[in-house]
Order: sequence, then structure tokens, then C-alpha cells
Amino acid sequence: MPYVLMAAYTNYRRDPRVKREAEALIGEGYTVRFLARRQPGEPDREVISGVEVLKLASIGRKPNSFAEYIFDYLLFFLMLSIHLTLHPRRYDLIHINNMPDFLALAAWLPKMLGRPIIHDVHDLMPEIYMEKFNTNERHWAIRALLLQEKLAAKFATAVLTVEECFKDILVKRDRIAPDKVTVLMNLPDERIFQPRPPQPVKGPDQPFVMVYHGTLARRLGLDIGIQAIDKLRGRIPRMEFRIIGGGEERERLIELAKELNLQGMVTFSDGFVPVEDIPGLIHDADAGLIPLRKSAGTETMLPTKLLEYVSVGIPSISPKTETIARFFDESMVRFFEAENVDSLAAAILDLYHHPEKRESLHRVASAEFLKKYRWSEHKSVYIDLVNRLLNRA
Repeated sequence: MPYVLMAAYTNYRRDPRVKREAEALIGEGYTVRFLARRQPGEPDREVISGVEVLKLASIGRKPNSFAEYIFDYLLFFLMLSIHLTLHPRRYDLIHINNMPDFLALAAWLPKMLGRPIIHDVHDLMPEIYMEKFNTNERHWAIRALLLQEKLAAKFATAVLTVEECFKDILVKRDRIAPDKVTVLMNLPDERIFQPRPPQPVKGPDQPFVMVYHGTLARRLGLDIGIQAIDKLRGRIPRMEFRIIGGGEERERLIELAKELNLQGMVTFSDGFVPVEDIPGLIHDADAGLIPLRKSAGTETMLPTKLLEYVSVGIPSISPKTETIARFFDESMVRFFEAENVDSLAAAILDLYHHPEKRESLHRVASAEFLKKYRWSEHKSVYIDLVNRLLNRA
């Protein structure tokens, strides 16, 4: 069977998309090697669900500045380039995931030798960094990010991305043919995010539990969620906001919870949690919070955690961004005004006082979304692309 190399500047265990893709290929009989970013305390090589995962050198911690990110990206690019230059004929297909986009260019020699290259765009890097560092497209660094995005898209044999709006942006901005871009949505793995059994009615002594899981970054608005919890102090007798995950904002969010004296009401995991452990930490949730800020990046985002709440059967509270509104309406999600603490607090209070509304939201969302979008069926989009690139039936 064909031998596929996949690579991403990521922690393989914590990245559901790359794990789903790699395991989909394993399920079809492919041999898969994955090159990932080395994390402190992890072995240099391990086999996970049939995927051989090799760890490449890194600075050993999460970068804190644009310069550190670029240095660590370049280090990963160098290690990946050396591997592919030393073994240009070993792999039948090479699948490189962003960020950064320029990682795809490391496969220049295999590409010259006729190997197909997939460039997988998880995030639009210019938009992410404009928000992260509070700048605009005129800044030299953002112009550089736009250039490397265009070079990677033109270099690749095929481009994958997560959303139709991402595809539209890439086609227009990078001037590539629409049929070069395939949309592979970030859908939950039903083997992990299974529907929970009907929840018993809670007594007055039991807490009203809200959850958030995933990356802790400013654009995702966790501070807005914490401030909304503070607004509801005394209006909901017992409440808990359970924040599960890690990221650059974690320490600041912990300090904010302390400043507002919300210890016991706002709790944090010890950091990132393996995706397989998430269902056990959210099984008793009354609502999932997705308190996104409004930005160019979040407007085009369909949060995977929202889809995971839908799969499990947890009603969600979210801003009505352009992308979310294409898949969900008011009968499926309790919307609030983005970046408005009072609006989010009102949405939480609404669901607290109306358990029948919580039941209706998750029932309709599950029925309407899951009948159209399921990973067990949608993964065929990826398998078909790989087979086509390898000229297999």
C-alpha cells in the first residue's frame, strides 16, 4: 500500500484534525508517518492508533512573540526539509498542514520527482496574526505572510481547507483555480463525541455547569465569559464555568478569575487535555460557551467545539457570526451579541431559567446538523482526494 508522510507544526495528540486524517488513511490500509513538533517530556517516536509519529526539534516551549514564532517555524521547516531531501522517493504522497503555510515548500525535491503534495489550510495565517498582534495587512510581516500563503497554494498539487469561505478567500487572494481546493470540514469523530444519555433533572443543590474546551487565546473571548459569570453572581445560586484547555491566555484568565473572586465558580484544567478525555469532562454540562470576539479570523470560523457540543447533545451559546449562521439558526443555538458581556450574561440566564429551551436547542441542533454532516461519511472527501492524486480506483 502507498506510504504517506504527513507533517504539522503541532502536538499530534492534541490536534483532532490531523489525527482524524491520519487515522482515516490507516483505516484504508495506507502506511502513515507523521512529523510533529517535539513537546517537552514526550518520546521522540511513538505509534498512535497505527500512525508512526516522529517529533522534530523545537525551542521546547510555546513561543511568546512574533520573532520566536518565526524562529521556531524556521527550525521545524529546516528539520522537515532535511528529512524530505534525504528521502525524496520514500513517500508516495506528502500532506503538509499549516500554520505556517511555507512548510509545504519543504517538499520541493519530492515535488520535482513527481510526488503529489497536499497543502492543508487549517487557519488563515494573515488574519490570525493581524488579530494576535493588533496590526493590519499593510504591515511588512503580514505582507510576508500573504506572500508565503500564495507561494504554498501555487506550489501544492492540491489544497485542502476547512470551510467554503476559506476556499473563496484562497481562490481569490492567491489566484488559484477553484477545482484545486477541496473543503474538508472539521467534524467531530463520532467514536469520541458520542450522544450522551438523557440527563436527569437537576435538584436545587446541584450546580448549573457551563463548559468551554480548546485553545485559550484572546480572539476566543474567554475573558468575556468570565466577566459574564461575575455579572450573574447571586442570580444563579450555584454555577460553574469549567475551562478545559491551555494556551497563551491561560495565566491571564486565571488572574482575572482571582481578581473577580470567582474561585470555585470558574475552574481550569491543568492545561491541554487529550481529545479522547474531553467527553468525560463535559458530560454533565448544561451549556457550552463559545464567547468569540469579532474579527476577520473569527467571522470565518466554524468552531469545532460547537460541533462537538452538538454531537454530545449540549446546548450552546455563541455569537451569530457569518459562518456560524450559515449552519445554525435560533432554534439550534442561543445567540448573543459578540463582545457584549451583558448580552452573554442574559443568554446564560435565559437557559438557566428555561430547561425546556436547553432541551429543544440541543435536540434540534443534533437532528438538523448531524443528518447532513458526519465525519464517518465526510472523511470520504479526503480519502477520494488522496486516491485521485495517487491515481487509485
